[in-house]
Amino acid sequence: MNKSKPQVSVIIPIHNGEKTLERSLKSVINQTYRDFEVITVLNNCSDNSENICKKFNTKILHCNEQGIVPALNTGLLNAQGKYIARQDADDYWYPEKLEKQVNFMIDNPDIDILGTQIRILDKNLNASKNQEKRPLDNISIKNCLLNAMNVIAHPSVLFKKSIFLRTGFYSDLYPFAEDYELWLKSIKFFNFSNLPDILVDYTLTHNPKYSPEIHKIVCLNYNILYNKIEKYDYIHKLRKSR
Repeated sequence: MNKSKPQVSVIIPIHNGEKTLERSLKSVINQTYRDFEVITVLNNCSDNSENICKKFNTKILHCNEQGIVPALNTGLLNAQGKYIARQDADDYWYPEKLEKQVNFMIDNPDIDILGTQIRILDKNLNASKNQEKRPLDNISIKNCLLNAMNVIAHPSVLFKKSIFLRTGFYSDLYPFAEDYELWLKSIKFFNFSNLPDILVDYTLTHNPKYSPEIHKIVCLNYNILYNKIEKYDYIHKLRKSR
């Protein structure tokens, strides 16, 4: 890890993640790509998470405002990297994840937000029977996003920090859909891609407060917004041509 001017900042929000945190941090520390910093954001932890972070010599931040969005934004405000990577305390990265993503971004400078394929695990770390292939190209990804399908897996993503200059930070407006809303805010300005490789094990845990309807609501609202913007742009062009 390069702590002076890292190319990548890895942000990990943590709320009482001691059971899986060491496994997750090991998968980050053992990346074949080395030019990164690890920012762990402790969000009102009452377990041993902080001591585990100290063991791995991460940059430890504290966020007392409850929730993943304040924790993510705390990490972003302190990130030094050109690229941002995301991980949760129960995710696992394959060793070549960052290397493959950084190389792809360098070779394809028009891509701003890059995901990978993921393997979904249950809470016992067994592979789920329901695995899906995520589209690779920009147009296919945007079509899915505009049809309430979040095909950019948040724990897999590597994206340019500069996108936040246009989109603003993560928003709490739609609970459990902060990543999906960020992608929708980015559609008008930025390009997406997914690598064909499975590079992340994603642990799927059930939250009784989550409703799949939230993605449909976010999608509907942004489709209405973009339709109005398109109509406005068309009218504006007509007026200028007169």
